[in-house]
Amino acid sequence: MDSKEVAAYLETAEEQLKDAEMVFKGGRHALCAFLSASSAESATSALIISLGAKPSRRHRNSLVLYKLALSASPKLQQGLKEMIEFMKALEPHITRARYPILRGLDLLPPSKFYTREIAERALAQAREVLEKAKLLLS
Repeated sequence: MDSKEVAAYLETAEEQLKDAEMVFKGGRHALCAFLSASSAESATSALIISLGAKPSRRHRNSLVLYKLALSASPKLQQGLKEMIEFMKALEPHITRARYPILRGLDLLPPSKFYTREIAERALAQAREVLEKAKLLLS
């Protein structure tokens, strides 16, 4: 485990979460969802590195966490399972919030698709992931 790398990922996760909160207040819901998902990805990357594995290069840390959970202690396994569920909900925002979204015959910019409710849920989930990652890292 590279403790400097873990610390850098955790710091990045905290900064991205703060940025997500800031843009949420400004009504930038797509950007909030993206930053929330990025924060959770950074937090889980820190945890994955601390467990001796490599984070996903395809924004699918949920799959890496799943593989790690298979051989983890029962206590760690429970925490990983909770994080996996949050990550499965957040990971699509990493790409969906950045590119036009097809709805029927229309191609919508993310700003027309993302609502306050979607952004608020992503932000809450990212907070949970970051807190759980810190708890598991302590």
